[in-house]
Amino acid sequence: MFTTSTNDLVSIQFYQGKYMSIKTVLAASLAVAALTGVAAAQDYSLPPTYGSVALNPGFLPDPHQAQVVAGGTIDASSINNACVGLIANAPDYRLQYGGGGSQLFIGVTSSVDTTLVVNGPDGSWYCNDDYNGLNPLVGGEMPDAGQYDIWVGTYGSSTAPATIFITEYDQ
Repeated sequence: MFTTSTNDLVSIQFYQGKYMSIKTVLAASLAVAALTGVAAAQDYSLPPTYGSVALNPGFLPDPHQAQVVAGGTIDASSINNACVGLIANAPDYRLQYGGGGSQLFIGVTSSVDTTLVVNGPDGSWYCNDDYNGLNPLVGGEMPDAGQYDIWVGTYGSSTAPATIFITEYDQ
């Protein structure tokens, strides 16, 4: 399971006595729609821009690397306030992971300050910025099998070359 989840950050309870007014119900519905609709800005149903890979535990070479161009026009904080940077609509890269491994890490290296957003197999969003200097990393023990969609962001409107790496080694 990855360690930096944004899945449980918003918990809202609406209660106002015995009865709620239509105005209150409408306001609550709009708030929920706004909170749940923002994560749809990143469309993981689109094909990844820079390719995909299927890996099983013990894969070689480790780390697996993929060259991408980081950046986009969508504010990653629209997924959650813990996410930062500007990312694309379509995933930059896709990992199909076989599962059963003891740990898995997804990171980015670049000569510029990059950010990382990953949508895991269970629908959870994982975000990181500056894990190692200006390079982000997400991951942890007992990763789920399935599809990991990966976005690499930048600050500002510029794009930059970046390398996604996927590894089972300690980071």
